[in-house]
This record gives sequence, structure tokens and C-alpha cells, in this order.
Amino acid sequence: MNTWIKRISVTHAGLGVMLLRLFLGWVFLSSGCGKLFGWFDGSGIQGFSGFLEKIGIGFPVFNAYLVGWVELICGVLLLLGLWTRLAAIFIIIVMVVAVLKVHPNNFNYPITVLLSALALIEVGSGAFSIDRLLARK
Repeated sequence: MNTWIKRISVTHAGLGVMLLRLFLGWVFLSSGCGKLFGWFDGSGIQGFSGFLEKIGIGFPVFNAYLVGWVELICGVLLLLGLWTRLAAIFIIIVMVVAVLKVHPNNFNYPITVLLSALALIEVGSGAFSIDRLLARK
């Protein structure tokens, strides 16, 4: 197996980290589906791109699709415990933009998510993850 896959897959974290990963995975899966398809009380792509345009994000339709798909895909990866560290990097990027552009005066939620993703980068995916299985090979 490629050594870089082993390196990003190694984890010795336990059940608490697994619960954090699963919760973040669900949050991002549902958020991405809401942005893309309007599920889970989301605004759908038109509503989200309109919001991005309103707050001054360039190329709002492109960025709405980009953020929606990043959130959905990273949510699935976190739920599976697959490439958790890589997914967490993308989540951190989305949360940095959220802090700077969406929640500049009330950033408790995006900072909490950002720090949770940072913890996953440090310790890995935890118990019952595909990453753990990949690291054993």
C-alpha cells in the first residue's frame, strides 16, 4: 500500500473521536444536501447562491455548487471514516470563509466546527473507520 495513504489513515483514537467524526459527518452531509437539493430545510442551490451574492462572494452559483458538494462529499467521507484528515482540511477551508464572510460577529459555531476538524486532523478518524482498516494493511 502507498505510504502516504497509510500516513493519513493511521489512528489510535477511540470511541469519543468516532462520535465527533460521525456527528460532524452528519452535520456536513445534511448541510451539503440542503445547499444543493433543498433537503433538511435547506434553501437549495438558488437560495444559497442568492445568499452568497448578497454577502459579496464572487461567482455565487459556482461557489454555491462548490461548497455544497464539498460539504456533502466530506460529510460522507467522515461518516465512513475514509480519508478523514483530507476531508477535515476541506471543512476547515469552508469554515474559515464562514468565519470571515458569513459569521464575522457571531462565529462560535464555525470556530467550534473548525477546531473539531483540526482535532480530527491531529488524531485521525477513531474507532470503526475505513482509515483504521487501511492503516493496518
